[in-house]
This record gives sequence, structure tokens and C-alpha cells, in this order.
Amino acid sequence: MKHWIRRSFKTRIFYTVLLVSLLPLVVCDVIMLPILISHSETKIAQESRQQIALIRDALSELTESLSDALPLLAQNDTVRGALTADTRETGALYPLLFQAATDTGFYAGVGLFDSEGVCRYAINGIDASATLSPNWGVLRLASQTNGPVYADGADDIVFYMAQAVPDTDGSIAGYAVFAVNETQTERLFSIPSDTTADILLLNTSWEPLYSSQPTLGDTVAVMLRQQLWDGKKLTGSGGEFAYFVERETLSGYFLVVQKPKVFTASIINAFYFISILMGVLCLILCFWGAWLLSRHLSRPIQELSSAMGAVERGQFAVRMRENREDELGKLAVGFNRMTQEYSLNLQRSVQRQKELNDTRLRMMQAQLNPHFLYNTLDAMKWLGTTNRIPEIAAMATDLAFILRSSITGSNLIPLQKELDLVEHYVNIQNVRFENCFTCEIDVLEAYQSCLVPKLVLQPLVENAILHGIGNQNDGFIKLSAMQEQESLVITVSDNGCGIPAQVLDMLNSPNKRMHGGHLGLYNVDSIIKLYFGRKYGITASIEPEGGSRVSVRLPMTREEENDAQDYDR
Repeated sequence: MKHWIRRSFKTRIFYTVLLVSLLPLVVCDVIMLPILISHSETKIAQESRQQIALIRDALSELTESLSDALPLLAQNDTVRGALTADTRETGALYPLLFQAATDTGFYAGVGLFDSEGVCRYAINGIDASATLSPNWGVLRLASQTNGPVYADGADDIVFYMAQAVPDTDGSIAGYAVFAVNETQTERLFSIPSDTTADILLLNTSWEPLYSSQPTLGDTVAVMLRQQLWDGKKLTGSGGEFAYFVERETLSGYFLVVQKPKVFTASIINAFYFISILMGVLCLILCFWGAWLLSRHLSRPIQELSSAMGAVERGQFAVRMRENREDELGKLAVGFNRMTQEYSLNLQRSVQRQKELNDTRLRMMQAQLNPHFLYNTLDAMKWLGTTNRIPEIAAMATDLAFILRSSITGSNLIPLQKELDLVEHYVNIQNVRFENCFTCEIDVLEAYQSCLVPKLVLQPLVENAILHGIGNQNDGFIKLSAMQEQESLVITVSDNGCGIPAQVLDMLNSPNKRMHGGHLGLYNVDSIIKLYFGRKYGITASIEPEGGSRVSVRLPMTREEENDAQDYDR
């Protein structure tokens, strides 16, 4: 199938349009929607945990204040006396009750009940005519222990906290009771500002004590208790709400925050249904659009394929119809122009090949001239030897050596061979100038294997002879070499008349220009820069004691390193 898709332009267009159209929908459905849902759930969980932590802290603060205030009230002698006396004494008692209510932040009512469960004194929400049975509920629990006890409330009371008041003979004189009603609980839990959340307070058996919505307590408590017994996650009915539970440690009561989800199950299902529906519609549109597009494109593409096949068979006169204004029409115009240019280039190539053959023939003929000159010099050498004119023989030998070296071998040679060429050139000039100068070569053997361009030193020596010491009888030329960092510096110095300031400035300028009489130095500098770059080349200076100095800076490249570089290339 892969091979079939590659061979069919129509199929590639079809699958490309299909993928480009469906890919955004797939990315949205598979990636973006789950990320959005997860982000909303994380945000709800974070906000709900903060809210339930505030509610739990408020409840814990209340239960701690109740646990601290109730023993003080139950063990107070004034309270005991008020419960055992036949008459009501309110002068010293009610300040104690108000102080206890103040300690709880007025979130609980305070009452004193006698041993029969009749309310004797009450403030802040407890009915003064209320009665509690000592045989059940909070009073029974309080009679069975010496400390504070909790019990579920009734009617509008959410929960009680009570402690028995002991009499002097060890019997129970009565009971000190704290009662928290729904109004006080609502005010206690109104600290968070989120109005979308519902709050439930459940006892240790997960039975409702308080609900911010009266109709919510029983149904939600039963549902959550059943899910808890079944070991399931607290998800609520239909998955429309998120539930978060905290337990208050002192009372053992459970706090539940119910918060509606942003994306309920019905909304998520609607999202997926719409996405699938859009995917099916897009798939149908893609099939239809790909069919039309492939049909529209296949005809000109087929014409182009046929025309290209004709060109491959050598029919360069084939042309395509230029009756379209779109990209395929431009392609047809380009194809026609290409075949026309190709035909012309083929004709030019044939003509150039003929000219190249003629040039090669002329070059082969031109190569005979240096060999003829070399053979002539060899004949002159033997003629000078035969006629006993050693100067002619020596000059012919030296010149033949220089000529042979210049037309054979590589353009880069070891410094030792370049120095041999300089020696032969000096021998010729000594014959010309009747040994009026001497040339000293002082180059360490360590530098003689470094590569230099061929005939790079001969123009420097020639410049020193012709423009420096040509008119002196005791001329002296010295060649030396030294290393400066990664560069090889070869110096040609003389004791001649020096270098004119104009020529000196030209030689030391970054942009050297050809100057009359010094064409050789200009050529040497140009050759070095072409080979190695602009940071190499020729510099010149005047010696303090007279004469001139011309230096050539080259990279420190040895013969074996150059062979390795050629091998790498």
C-alpha cells in the first residue's frame, strides 16, 4: 500500500487533505478537551480544599473553646449552688454564663439543667423552658463520665456538649450544657465566600447534623454513606458534583463540601458527541473535496508526465498547452521554457566541446616549446663545455634546472628545494655581475621541510640584486628563516641602497597595488594570499645600518601534514 501511495499523485492529495482536515479535530478531542477537564477539576479541588480547611479550623476553634469553657463552668461553686438551691439566684450566675458564651464567640448557647433535666438558666439560643431527659441523649452520656461529651441535637439544635455538675456529696447536682443551633452553625461556616458550594456536617455515623441546604442533607448523606460502605469514590449522583471530606479531630464530626463540576458527565458527553459528529462531516467533506481536487489535477499532471517522457526519449520539440492561469499553467510555461533552453544548451555544449578539443590541441602544441627550450639549453651547455667556456656551461645548467623545476611537480615544494632554486639563480647572477656580491643562506634544517609556493623567494632575491646591490662591489644578501607562533617568516636582507618610501608604503599596505619595477614582489604577495589567506604575505622595512629587509609570512605547514590533508580531502 505504501508503494501504491507513492506512485499515485491523486492518492497523496486525497490522504493529505484528509489528514490536514481531521488532525485539528483529533488533537482537540484527544488532547485539549481532557486537559481542559483536568485543569477545571484541579482548580475546583484546590478551591474546595482551601474552603474546607477554613471551615474545619473554625469548627476546631469552637470545639476547643467549648472544651476549655465547659469544665470551668461545671466545676464552679456558684453554678453548683444555683442548681441545688430552691430559689433562683441570678446576680452572680448570669455573668458566668455570659463569660462562657463570650469564650465561644457566641457560636453556642449556654444552659444549666438540674438533675431532672429541667432547664434552670439559659442564654444565647437555648430555650429557658426546655427539658432534656437524663435517661437518654447528652445528659445520659454526661452522667456516665466525668468530662465533656458530645451528642447529636434535635429540632434546630445541631449538636450538644455537656458535662455533669457534681454535688458536694458526690451525686449529680445538674448539668452544664452548650448547644449549637443551625443559625449559629450557619454563621460559623459563613467564613468562606464561595456561594456555589454546599456544606454538610455529619456525625461519626455519617448521619446529617447540619446542611446549608435543608433538602440536601438526608439524600446526600445516605448516598455518600452507601458509597463509603461500598468502597467507592465519593462522586455523588450522576457525577455532577465533587465532594471533599475533612474530619474534626476533637468532636469526630465530618465536614463535607459539595461543589458542582464545571464539566458534568452530560456536558462531556455532549462535547464528544459534537466532536464525533463534526469528524464524520469533515470526513465526508474531505472525501468529496479530495475526489474533486484529484480529478482537477490529474489531467494536467498526466499531460506533464507524458511530455517529460517524450523529452526523456529525446523529443525536445514537445510543448505543453498554456491555457491555464493557475500554478499548473505556470508549470506548463516553465516546462516549455525549460525544454527550449535545454535544446539550446545542448547545441552550445556541442559547440563548446569542439572548442575544448581545439584548445587541448593548442595546449599540447604549446607544451613542446618549454621542452624545445630545455633541449636548446642542454645543447648550449655541451657547446660551452666543448669550447672550454665554463661560464656558458654553468649558466645553461643553472637555467635548465630552474626551467625544469618551474614546469614540473607540485605548486607547493619544500623550502629546501626552493633554496636550491635560489642558489642556481644566484650562480647565474654572479656570472652576470662578475661576483660583485655574495649570498648567504642561513636556514635551520628544522624549517627546510616546510612547504612554500614554488619560485616565491627568487623574486625577492632578484629585487635585492637589481634594486639594492646591483651597483656595489661588496654586496651582501642573506636569507634566514624563523618561527613566529604558527607562522614561518622567511627574510631576505641586503646592504644595498634601501627601499624608497613610496615603494615601502606600497609593500606594507593591506591593499597592495602593482608598482613599476617591483612586479615580482606584487605577484609573490598575490600568490601567497591566494594560497593561504590575507593574513599572510610580504612586508618590508629599512635596516638601521643601511640596506633593506623583505619578509615573507607563510603558515607553518610541513610536507607530511600536507600529504595527510590531501588524503583527508
